[in-house]
Amino acid sequence: MIIKRLFIYCLTVLLVACKADGLVEDQSVESQSTPTGVAAPLSNSEFQSLKPEKQYQVANKLAATLYKGVPVDEFFDFNTYGDSLKVSDDGNAYLSETREALQIRLKNRDKFVNLIDARHNLGNDDQRVMGEPLASVMEYEISRDQFEVWMAYILANTILFSPAEEIASADSIDVQRIYDGLVRAMGEDVSIRNIILTHMKSQANWRRFRSPEDNTREMIEIYLGLFDRDADVPKASIACKNWSLTGENAGYELLIDESERNVEPQKVLGSWVTTCEDFYEVVANHPLVIPRITTYLVDWFFPTSSAQKRGAIVADIVAKNPVRFHDIFTAIIFSKEYLINNEKPKSFEESFLNLAERIEWRPTDRFIRELTGNSATEPNLKNMKQPTMSLKLGRFKDQPMDSLSFAYYHKAVRERVLAKVDNRWGSWGNEFIRKGDFFEQEDFIDFLFLSIMSRKATQEEIDTLKEVFLDTGNETSRENQTRITFDYISRLPDLYFYKTITTGDAQ
Repeated sequence: MIIKRLFIYCLTVLLVACKADGLVEDQSVESQSTPTGVAAPLSNSEFQSLKPEKQYQVANKLAATLYKGVPVDEFFDFNTYGDSLKVSDDGNAYLSETREALQIRLKNRDKFVNLIDARHNLGNDDQRVMGEPLASVMEYEISRDQFEVWMAYILANTILFSPAEEIASADSIDVQRIYDGLVRAMGEDVSIRNIILTHMKSQANWRRFRSPEDNTREMIEIYLGLFDRDADVPKASIACKNWSLTGENAGYELLIDESERNVEPQKVLGSWVTTCEDFYEVVANHPLVIPRITTYLVDWFFPTSSAQKRGAIVADIVAKNPVRFHDIFTAIIFSKEYLINNEKPKSFEESFLNLAERIEWRPTDRFIRELTGNSATEPNLKNMKQPTMSLKLGRFKDQPMDSLSFAYYHKAVRERVLAKVDNRWGSWGNEFIRKGDFFEQEDFIDFLFLSIMSRKATQEEIDTLKEVFLDTGNETSRENQTRITFDYISRLPDLYFYKTITTGDAQ
């Protein structure tokens, strides 16, 4: 018996479309035209017509989605700060400049790679593999490089490409191969179809779905959204009958037994296939691939919208024939429907990293390691039920908001970024507070609210906080006033949700 060992298809360490026979001969990867209808982007003129606070809310909704934040002094003109806010020239250009920046490569990427090593001390191989993707998203400036590592992080946390690190047959090497492969493929403008094709043939994919029956069924369901093809699965599994995964003692390696290769054509999904490679090509070439991927990502970003609304967004994006993941992600996050109308709970990364950047919070070298770690009692992504790249079926599309999950979420936001109860992960300091040095007390409170909530404080909030400052002997300590105000803000529900941004009061 002749057995070929397939460690990962096409040199296997990279999930990229190699120049070999069997790849999908699909569309050009030229930039696609902009969607219209419900998926139309928020225009610069619409953005600039909003009142200043609303513009700032939109800017930080976009920034938070990308795990970034926009500080108050970078968006507003502090030279004219007073009762009426004035957006700076940079603030007015934020939407267009961010969209442009996501198409431009970092000129000094090595600087950021070195910064990640110096700042985060990711330690051993497993810690580095699990932590480096999030550290990269966090540390890279907004750019095409940052966009690609962010997209790869999102995708590797979904059922579409999850490495399933939690299950016995997968490990951190699968995490690294899938994540690095996605980043490399998107960097080379590999199409969605060819990324999927290469992934389906990989050892990492077979380590998640380990038998021909399970694997072929899941590929049909995950990438085509077809859940009623019981007649196709047995035939597809015949085509893949010579593919198998070894047991634990043999290291869960993917094997292809050439002596058992199927030679009898099987009709699957309306096409004739003989080998497992044929089956994967039928899936990757199928007309449902792009609608299915678009539907999944729209559902991911619009989990509380109606089915009708999500369907309309999908139809508008698919009508423009997206080819790359860049096309779909860009259409979603720059759409007016997302930036203005969408409501959803924020993921922990969206909330925490946005706040951190807005108040110049500086992390310690244990932040990423502990956030992506496995402590049973500390606030980390696992205890928030959002473990990174670990779940077999990917993260939930909705941020878990059950009592225990949210308790860990709130504890991290309140104690480790806002109220300075625990500086284990890092802290904000005098650099941030000095920005408000020239404000009177009420204006300083407004400055703090703008920095976190993208709105000024209500008069009731101002009066109550001033009383607390007085009662606690903090009439003059700006640091303690900041700590007290942030402690209050950490309890506001809107901090953890994207809300509809009302536009009826445009300028």
